[in-house]
Amino acid sequence: MTRQGTALGALGSLLDRSLAQIAEASADARTYDRRTINKVADAWDNNTFPLFHAATARTSVGRERRARAALAWMAELGSERRSWMVEQAAAAGHPLERLLPPPVARPLRTRDYQGHVTPSVMPLTADAALELATDYDLAAAEVRSLLIERVGTRLTGSLVLVAPRRYDGGAQAGDPPELHLLLENTIDVRFDSDDRRGAVLRCRAEETVIGVGARGRLRATSGTVYLDDPAWHLSTAGRAADQRTPPREKRPRRTPERRRPRPEGAALVAARLVHIVMLEIRVAGYATHYADRIPVRLLAGALVGAGTDILAAGALRGGRRERAFRDLVETWIENGGPALAPWFTDELRQVASSELLPDTTRGWIEEVTAQRAALPHLGTGQDLDPPLEAELRLAEYTAAHTRNRTPRDSSAVVVLAHPPTGQGSPSRCWRLRVLDVDDVSRFRLRSDAFGGPHQVRTDGEAVSRESLILGQGFLDVRGSKPRR
Repeated sequence: MTRQGTALGALGSLLDRSLAQIAEASADARTYDRRTINKVADAWDNNTFPLFHAATARTSVGRERRARAALAWMAELGSERRSWMVEQAAAAGHPLERLLPPPVARPLRTRDYQGHVTPSVMPLTADAALELATDYDLAAAEVRSLLIERVGTRLTGSLVLVAPRRYDGGAQAGDPPELHLLLENTIDVRFDSDDRRGAVLRCRAEETVIGVGARGRLRATSGTVYLDDPAWHLSTAGRAADQRTPPREKRPRRTPERRRPRPEGAALVAARLVHIVMLEIRVAGYATHYADRIPVRLLAGALVGAGTDILAAGALRGGRRERAFRDLVETWIENGGPALAPWFTDELRQVASSELLPDTTRGWIEEVTAQRAALPHLGTGQDLDPPLEAELRLAEYTAAHTRNRTPRDSSAVVVLAHPPTGQGSPSRCWRLRVLDVDDVSRFRLRSDAFGGPHQVRTDGEAVSRESLILGQGFLDVRGSKPRR
């Protein structure tokens, strides 16, 4: 058993807490928190194998030393990641702050490989609004994309504006700049894709208002902005920042991750499965199209307690360790039940074909997978027809445009939460549905659409056209029939 207050215990608890967070964020479609799912799963992209590396060291001293190194590497990504680690470890009874090296102060601005100063994320304030209006023609800006989403109980917004430069960007300026505005605690939304030219920013201490077109509006309590503009160093703000930013070679850099040996045998199989599960979950959290295709809650539930179990198995030696990790993998498959057994089978076979494993470990995988059918795709078996009543969780619109010489058609994504259908019990959890619409001719959205369950209508306008209407026109999307 790992003692409280150790680096190894804290590292294992972070995986346990991550799985618990993901399970909670995906427990019910009405409180589905895509951003939390993505953030937490992303933490284990580069940190799963360091966990196994620490857990399988030969001695307790070695395990503790490796765990400290793994925690330091994980925390180096930034202040947000470090805060999350400290908070989650504390919830599991591990005071992590004293185990981590002091945080490294990062410069406000950095430089790219050419030595040009680059923009950074900045709060939406009156000064920021003035800075943007100085360098970009907001009156001629156009909405490239809009995403409004309920994250847990909060409504958030993401708006991308394409605005002409007021300064000379030079011959290599490339595509027009994109202004990425992220709004927290969004209060009011009124948007019509037919009225998306022109923007006005009014930022006060207690409120941020973005006017869009003649009648559109987004209102929030706070927000941030990031500029995707390769010529920003030539702008008024960029030239001023250049004077305050040290040369590129003097900026602090992240310490390269030390190369470490991979686990062996069943420990390697277990490590690959944890990594694959987290990548699968991250896809559901990152790409809105996959929110209803990947059973996030089932995947997180299958691995519940994995952090503690991995530490216990790693502390064993020889054949006992091999047996413990085999038992752990089989427990995960059992926890996943019939719904996930084919997926685990397929992934185990992929691991066996891609990794150098002992014959005994490979034989064990063959035994485990012998009686199960492999599936190339993990899905949830959703019906094609949309529900009759649903709560809106996310609405995203993307205008037709060309970026990096690649044309992209207009599109929309709508994520709904709906009650169980068919013969199931009314007490069952609500489910997610994702509707994709291509070649969008209309996208109208009001914040009232997120106010509760609404009637859903999908009226075919022609053979190849369809409309999706929520409530009393609070959301009105018209375009090609959904791809699913």
